[in-house]
Amino acid sequence: MEIRQLKYFIEICRTGSFSFAAESLGLTQPALSQQIRLLERGLGAVLFVRSRKGVTLTTSGEVLALRAREILHEVQELERAVVFRGKPRIVSFAVGEALATHFVPKLIFELRQKFPETQFRVVESNLSEIRNALRDGKVDFALTPEAIREKSFKNQYLVEDTILPVVSVDDELAGQSVDWQKLRQREWILFQRGSAIRKLSDAIFAENEKRFEPRVSIELRSLAGVVQCLEAGLGVGFISDLSLTSRLAPLYIPKLTRKRRFFLAQAKHNDSMQNVGEAILHFAAGHGAG
Repeated sequence: MEIRQLKYFIEICRTGSFSFAAESLGLTQPALSQQIRLLERGLGAVLFVRSRKGVTLTTSGEVLALRAREILHEVQELERAVVFRGKPRIVSFAVGEALATHFVPKLIFELRQKFPETQFRVVESNLSEIRNALRDGKVDFALTPEAIREKSFKNQYLVEDTILPVVSVDDELAGQSVDWQKLRQREWILFQRGSAIRKLSDAIFAENEKRFEPRVSIELRSLAGVVQCLEAGLGVGFISDLSLTSRLAPLYIPKLTRKRRFFLAQAKHNDSMQNVGEAILHFAAGHGAG
């Protein structure tokens, strides 16, 4: 049994899928399956039952999951104990506004408790800025709604949210059964082009009506600005369900709704950040936004 095999095993437990776990770990699925087979052979027990819906733990797998988390926690504590205690380590993140508002504050609070000798720095950025900051080595981690598809980086599933259309609670459409035809003639409040949500909203428009051009009345970069304009009843807009307020009414229309997965992206083979990365994923599993 090897520590890395326990980490692989726990990642499969976390994601519920060999394919998702392999993507998160930067491995091929056959390579991950081989490591789990070796682990099972060494233990003399079957750990997972596979099905079309994913994987479930056997009784032996449940026992190992409990003990493996304890072992990996002890390993992490040992690594922390031998870290050189000189100049404080600085760990930096690039993150979009939705997670910066609704996910990152609690995350940083917990990381400070786990790593009191470390300073954490968060830079709020748009999608292109997030990518560039990670590529240029200006940040250690990116919390991004799009995986960075380059060989030198790995992407691990973090949390999920839902992008959906909303109106003011005072709007005549609030609380009604609404379809695309009722919405297409309305004025729209959208994020600026290039933002992650704008890319999704443009794709939704294109899928529902070819060459459709929304009547855009307001186009903003700021999440707070978009939310305030929507609350004021100035139009219809797409936002994350994480950003809903008591003054906004979501319009649950399946064809206009999209799930969005966030990833924790970082450079491969950056072993000095491994314990922080694992703490982030552990936090997301227990306190995730989606």
